[in-house]
This record gives sequence, structure tokens and C-alpha cells, in this order.
Amino acid sequence: MVASICSFFNNDMVIDILARLPVKTLLRFKSVSKPMLSVITNPRFITSHLHQSTKNSSLVFHFSHDEFPISMLYYTEPTILRVVHIPPSMKDHSLKPRIRIKGSCGGLLFMEIFFGCCMFHYGFWNPANRQFKKVTGPQQCINLLAEGFGYGSKINDYKLVRIGYFLHPRTLITRYDRRRVDSVVRALVFSWKTNSWRTVEDGALLGGRFSDAVAVKGDLYWKVSGVENLANEVVLAFDSDTDMFRRIELPGLNQSSPNYSMTITGFKDSLGLFVFLEGSSNSSFDLWVLNESRMGGHIKSWSKLLTVGPMSRFGWPISAWRGKIILKSPNEKDGFFLYDPISQEVIDVPISSSGAYDYAETLASVDGTSNLMLEDAPL
Repeated sequence: MVASICSFFNNDMVIDILARLPVKTLLRFKSVSKPMLSVITNPRFITSHLHQSTKNSSLVFHFSHDEFPISMLYYTEPTILRVVHIPPSMKDHSLKPRIRIKGSCGGLLFMEIFFGCCMFHYGFWNPANRQFKKVTGPQQCINLLAEGFGYGSKINDYKLVRIGYFLHPRTLITRYDRRRVDSVVRALVFSWKTNSWRTVEDGALLGGRFSDAVAVKGDLYWKVSGVENLANEVVLAFDSDTDMFRRIELPGLNQSSPNYSMTITGFKDSLGLFVFLEGSSNSSFDLWVLNESRMGGHIKSWSKLLTVGPMSRFGWPISAWRGKIILKSPNEKDGFFLYDPISQEVIDVPISSSGAYDYAETLASVDGTSNLMLEDAPL
């Protein structure tokens, strides 16, 4: 009997069906049998499930001051918006926390939790299985330029990246006069697997004004401007599998207008680039995508994928989700709207939010090593 059950759960078709189920449903199966438990805790199955889940990802909206500051938009028919309750351990302080999503990748959210004017801790949060874990910050003080949250699929490891100038340790004398160790830009990288930080020095690292990080297939990208000795903006990329950085040139466009702006985004598993005039009332913009060829290791080229507009309403393109473009309305109270470049359909998302993130469910634990914190927060 046991052998027949094991054979049933080892069937490829059954595994494929299970990989398409929501995390909440799969967790209910944990107590059904040991073979079932073995399946849903298997790293290969978790990876397969995440791959399927990514095809039906949700949007996570962040609210800065509400009691429950995280909401998810489930793009079904009709569109469903659901509030997600934060874990109790995010509120283990007498003061009301301010929660900020710093990144979403591989089914986990990277959070910063503030109390008063000081940051209290980092955290990994998996809304699907209700796990939350605090992450100890690095001992090295840093003059922060940029940060991001990625996932190395080849090594199955989540990475936190902080880029900046190292500072001398805080003392009573230097408390308000923090001095750089030197003029070298370095990175601090946290590994979910080892639960530790390491320093990365890479010649591709550079100073300047960084955009928010964009995650594409787990790797991280920042647009960097104001770089000394560089005439144009560049993209800094981080490989989450190898912890290596590289620079990517932006397409050679006519940037004569002072209001000319470019915003990087992820678009259908590729790095994308929105090109638009900030001060223009014409709701038109171009979308470029990066075509990467691994021949020789780093041959890349940009191509213009499409031109959008003019549209019936004005908005700034900020990101993309499931082939649709997310635009932010000029009036903050009007929130966001989605634009389908194929059908030209406009979908209102009347949410006043400080951020929108692509999120896919995962069975992955927030804890790569030990000290797992499982929260019984309501869904």
C-alpha cells in the first residue's frame, strides 16, 4: 500500500498538477501522508512550483501609514484586491511600525521595519506560508548608495545587496562625523543559505545616483547617473549566482531635452527601458528591451520593442507586470493604472500606494539555515 502511494506521488503528471496548486492548498496536504510531505518539501518541487507560480504572479502594493500596510492585487476576472495581514513579530515593539518593502524576488519579500526615526530590523517575509524571519544587519557601517534583493536560481540562494562607501566604526567622538574608510565603492552581500554577510570588491562597481533595483530572473539592475568620468548613464548589473557585477551601456538615444528620462524595468524576463519626456503632456513613450547573447560572455544589444501612445489618459510608466505596463497617475490620489500594449485596454487600479511589486507565491522557507519563525497571522 505504501509503495503504491509513493509510486502515485512520483508520477510526473501528478507532480505537474501539484505544482500548479496554490501554496495554501498544498500546505493542507502536509498531514495527508509522508510521501506527500516529502513531495512538497523537496527543493526540486519547490523550484518547479515557483516556476509555475511566476506565470500567475500578483501585484503587491505598499501603503505607508495604514494599519495593514500591504495589499495584493490578484489579476483575475474580475480583478481582486486583498489586504494581507502582517506577521505579529513585525509588531513586537511598543511603537507602531512603519514597514517598507525593499524588494520582491523568488516568492519572498524583503522588508525594512522602522520604529520611530530609527530602522529596527530587516526581514524576509513569505506571505504565502506566513513565515517571517528577522535578518541581522551587517557589522560594517556603510554610506549607502543602493540596495536590492535577488535570487540565484542555479544555487537556490536569496541575496541582499548593499552598495556604498565603507565608514569607520561609530565611536563617541565620530558619532556625528562619519568618515569614509577610502574612496572605493564596495558591496555587502547577504546569503540566505549561509545566513551571513560578505564583502565584494569589483571593478565594475561605481558611485553615482542609483535608481531603485529591478530584479529580472533573479539578477539585479540599477540605472546609475552622475558618474564621474562617464558622460552618459549606465546600468549596473549583479549576478545573484556568482556575486559578480558588470556594466551595461544604455542605447544611444538623442538626450538633448533636459526632461528626457529613462526608467529601467523588467519586461517578460528581459531588462526593459522606458523612454519618455517628463514634462510633456503627450502620454507617449517607447519601450526598449535588452537582448543578451552569452557568446563571449557579455555581448548585449538594445532594441526598441514598441511605442505606446498617445493614450487617452496621462501617466508615467514605472514598471511592467505580466506583459502589461504599470503607469502612475499625476494625481497621487488616482493611484495606478495598467495598460495592455496589445489590446490597448486601460485597467484602473485606484490605489494611493508608495510602491508596486511583482510577487509570485512560493513554498520556500524564509530560513535558509535555522531559527525559523512561523507566524499564525490570518490570511
